[in-house]
Amino acid sequence: MSRDFDTHFFRGFLQSDDGQITKVIESDVNRIVFETAFGLSPHLADRLKHQSRHIIFSERSRIARLGVQITCEPPTSDAIQGKAAVLRLTASSVIPGYPVLKTFEDFFVPGFPVGRLVFCDPDALLTSDAVIAAIEKSQLKLPASTTITSDGSILISPHRVVCDLKGPLDRKTLSRILFKEEGREILNRYQLRRRVSALTIPAGQGAITTCSMYLNEHYVVLQSRSNATLALGSHLPATLLDPIKTRGIRIYLEIVNNSRHPLVNPLILAKIYRAPKSRPLSPSPFINGKIRYSYSQMKRLQSRFPEKGQATCHYLDKSAALLPAEDTDAEDANIKEALILKNGPIQPCPVSRASCAIARQDFSLKSACTHLYATAKIRAEIKSEIKERPGAIALQYFPNILEHIDIVNLAKEGLLEAIYFFHPSCEHGPFLSQLDHHRLQEYHAFGVDVFWVSDLTKNLMVHTMRDGKGYFVTTERLADFHKSMLFAFYGSTKPLSGAGVKRLGKLMDALIRFWGKNIGIVTGGGSGVMEHANTFARKRGILSGANYLDITDQAMTTDVDFCQVFQAACRHSRQKWFEIASFPIFNVGGLGSLEELGITLCNMKLSIMEPVPVVLFDSDGDGSFWGGISHQIKEMIAQARAPEWIGENLIITGDPEKVIAAYRERLQLF
Repeated sequence: MSRDFDTHFFRGFLQSDDGQITKVIESDVNRIVFETAFGLSPHLADRLKHQSRHIIFSERSRIARLGVQITCEPPTSDAIQGKAAVLRLTASSVIPGYPVLKTFEDFFVPGFPVGRLVFCDPDALLTSDAVIAAIEKSQLKLPASTTITSDGSILISPHRVVCDLKGPLDRKTLSRILFKEEGREILNRYQLRRRVSALTIPAGQGAITTCSMYLNEHYVVLQSRSNATLALGSHLPATLLDPIKTRGIRIYLEIVNNSRHPLVNPLILAKIYRAPKSRPLSPSPFINGKIRYSYSQMKRLQSRFPEKGQATCHYLDKSAALLPAEDTDAEDANIKEALILKNGPIQPCPVSRASCAIARQDFSLKSACTHLYATAKIRAEIKSEIKERPGAIALQYFPNILEHIDIVNLAKEGLLEAIYFFHPSCEHGPFLSQLDHHRLQEYHAFGVDVFWVSDLTKNLMVHTMRDGKGYFVTTERLADFHKSMLFAFYGSTKPLSGAGVKRLGKLMDALIRFWGKNIGIVTGGGSGVMEHANTFARKRGILSGANYLDITDQAMTTDVDFCQVFQAACRHSRQKWFEIASFPIFNVGGLGSLEELGITLCNMKLSIMEPVPVVLFDSDGDGSFWGGISHQIKEMIAQARAPEWIGENLIITGDPEKVIAAYRERLQLF
């Protein structure tokens, strides 16, 4: 993949690869000293040679949240060795109540990732005027208590909370936190917030706390080692708050008091940088730096599928096309040269149609079905066709288990880089099964790009992962999908009154006015409230998505930027896909909305979701529609069957301005 502007895609800043330990130099009860190699791109290597004072080390946040401080010698050009910078770092435990350094000795070994080198472009540093302008335009949301200095630096006052561990962490749990992809989410369940009247840090000690912050087009660099921070409180070197992950009320801050006196209600000094306007020429889900085939091209390829005649399997026609790997400027040349393969044995299958229905569900050796699919025939053709270069295949239907095995094996050998498919299911139309969703994640893990030539949206959609959830996104909105903060809009399929529609539109306008245009919505893709919300989002130019469900009681709204599709058996699993949204808004709804509200509140209780304001919006009234829910939650709290903060986070209103006021107050935002 070629890139003109060398940044990590969607992140908007120049950084190294994850720095991995190469050698442990010394280790005792107080510190671990080690060498770390940071993979450098040519652009970052050039910055290290000529602008090294603007390159900082940023420790992995999950390590800092365990009370471990990692300090790094100043990066200079002398550290460059080949395509990496090799630096000496020192780890020490600095926060009481967290594991002692000896506990981490087995983890700080060669190969362990500890953080990244980041280039803080001085030309992107915001002045005080620029910071104020960004706030006024709702391009970023800072903590309510933020002070903006004359040079553009900001002083952040944390929440008055201390984050404690609810119990000792055994080695297995520490390993999961440090090594697993969901390590931070695991830590969330062990790290509890305790409210305090004042955040007091004794001399020479530290504390972990939080603040609220939402970044869209900017990143914040916390100042950890400057002389100015000594009297205010120094932050551990997990200093980079980026535009993608910094969205929430639990942005963790790890503060140490390096002075000789107690520190009360510390302030953190930070600088704000705008993300570069330029983007990488091509994001990773694209083949060889570009979209290889368009929706119209793939539809023309699909029209070629019948040309080989009937398949020898009388169950269904599961054609596959092997696309040449060579690039060509000729219009549709690769489409015309694609090799069409049919499923089924060489001779027509002797099994009767009646036996076929049962046999094709059995993949064991006893099955009467030969299970010979077109994907199994690719191996005999692919090497000569693609001249040992990775190629792409197009499938009539999303792969079943045996086709999936064929595809993964080809990918492991470096012979396949992408698949296109036309229909999610031959039996369920445009809906995927639970196993299909797992297979999509596996394709992602094997580096196989997946494109859906979707008749549902009449668009080519690329599969991408966000927060562990896979979505199909229109190619032109892929960057926006990863950058936008999302709201989950729930509600009934029943139509709203005229006044209700207007009130819903005013709510959408209020959200855009407060949060800016870098937001989007995700609905169930149905009619009623969902359809109205989608229409308002499209008219206002913000992102709109849907989680479709294979049920019969609602029409589908298909004019969306991103979506996922679920068969009826995936109904409860589908609810997890709404977790990509930062905030839930429940409009007037029925039993389905009631179920979704219960799952949302339970997820917050279980620390699966942040405890954010849950808006129950009475678009057709004054809030009385949700009165029964309010009474029930209060009764649960009174009987100690629900935490008190659940009641505090429930916002019941029909007034859009009260929704915004609740966000500002509850999230403690500027």
